[in-house]
Amino acid sequence: MINTRSLYFALLLTCFVHCTSGQHAICNSLEGYDTKALISAVQWRVTTDYACLGNPAADCTYYISFCQTAENCFHQYSACQNSTGASNMTVIGAYSTTIFHENESGPKGFYAVFPQGPRQNVSNTTICEPSLKIKFTCNLKTQWLVPVGDVTALAPEPDDVDVDDACLTTLTFDYPGACYQGKEPEKGMSGGAVFLLILFSVAVAYFLIGMAYNGFVKHKSGVNLIPQASFWIGLPIHIIEGFRTTLGVCTGSSKTTGTSYESV
Repeated sequence: MINTRSLYFALLLTCFVHCTSGQHAICNSLEGYDTKALISAVQWRVTTDYACLGNPAADCTYYISFCQTAENCFHQYSACQNSTGASNMTVIGAYSTTIFHENESGPKGFYAVFPQGPRQNVSNTTICEPSLKIKFTCNLKTQWLVPVGDVTALAPEPDDVDVDDACLTTLTFDYPGACYQGKEPEKGMSGGAVFLLILFSVAVAYFLIGMAYNGFVKHKSGVNLIPQASFWIGLPIHIIEGFRTTLGVCTGSSKTTGTSYESV
């Protein structure tokens, strides 16, 4: 006979797991990327200190829900904003279950595009249908913490916020799920590093070829193997003299040296 207390506990545990650990939304997926954390929260709260649609200088609070409607967006839309001092929410993104898209060009990653919100007054002089685009860049160190239960999650601060004249708000976030197959892309050499590598290679080739030529063709030896030996040996002295002369000019303590000429 099944223990009634054990059965009750099992049912209670199953209910708890179902209510707290499952994804709250059905959403399109992208091969190689992880969007689970984004759609697991009922809504995300994002706060910035600038670039609010309709009031670029004001602090802005965004409420964003991926592939579901957000509680703070009238339970009807997926993204909205509220600027400091504003009494009403501005809807900036409608509901959709196909919002994620892989980057067409540039570094690997993905972005989310929300359908346009309703036509509305976003300021005293602007009426438009706002929309929202969110770019996600690979960073395994960034944390997007999803709270247990139907609680608003706090998103990290965006790296960039842009609002254009067409009422499109673009937010850029670091996100670990944007790393393709969970790996950060290998970074190539910078332009400065490439230049130094080329410069070093040319210098090495210059000395090796010059020393070989002086040794085998001109039959030189010792220090004279170095191409243009007198120049390279005297170079440190010329550099020191250059610094001393420059320092003297800057401090006003330079003295005229060398041969003087009589006036004619």
